[in-house]
Amino acid sequence: MRWSLSVVMFAYNEAENVGPCMDEALAFLRDHTDDYELILVDDGSSDGTADAARVVEARDPDHVQVVSYSPNRGIGGALKAGFAVARKEWVSLLPADGQVPPEGIRNLMDVVERNRAIEFVTCHFPHRFKEADNLKRKALSRGLRVVMWLATGVSRKLDGVYLLKRKHMQDVPMRSDTFFLNFELPIRVIRAGVQDGAATMHIRPRRAGESKVANGRKVVRVLKDLGKLGLELRTGVVLK
Repeated sequence: MRWSLSVVMFAYNEAENVGPCMDEALAFLRDHTDDYELILVDDGSSDGTADAARVVEARDPDHVQVVSYSPNRGIGGALKAGFAVARKEWVSLLPADGQVPPEGIRNLMDVVERNRAIEFVTCHFPHRFKEADNLKRKALSRGLRVVMWLATGVSRKLDGVYLLKRKHMQDVPMRSDTFFLNFELPIRVIRAGVQDGAATMHIRPRRAGESKVANGRKVVRVLKDLGKLGLELRTGVVLK
């Protein structure tokens, strides 16, 4: 199967990680695709993330695009900015902290190659809490999954990396600017009836620095976004 693939990589204050992570993603894309692009979205960083990313872009401008803006919007905002400029047939995503090896995308691609009717693949990290995450992240992830099922009726294990035909991104609304977009988009696509599959993959500890996701203010925003989506799916009412 010939692969045309955009990978959107999102980064916020990851100056130490972004260059090596981009190089690793490009090596994977060269080896496993026929037509590819890497889109690095600098989500309003205050360190040297954008400059480090542009060094990689300068080496391979035909395959790398850096999108940078200010102020910080959140993971959902960064992903939407990357999705807006993606041009290949399929789209996947990676964080710029090194936790998700690009080789894991191969697991998603294999699902499609086994069944060409599938146009969306979700993933689950079955060993994430042994391999990378701490107890706080474990409690947050499991709690969010329960609340998501109660609010939306979708019980699938979703761990934030997926492979999707780009055309389906144009068919569903994407409202969240938080990391909840990694749940919102799959939920909407699944409910839209796109034929889907699932895969697993391993993760690893971030290369350097600390996670910026699991703080109280961001968790509250995610729960608000989840409540809005649940209301919209049940009643059709869209809250701003």
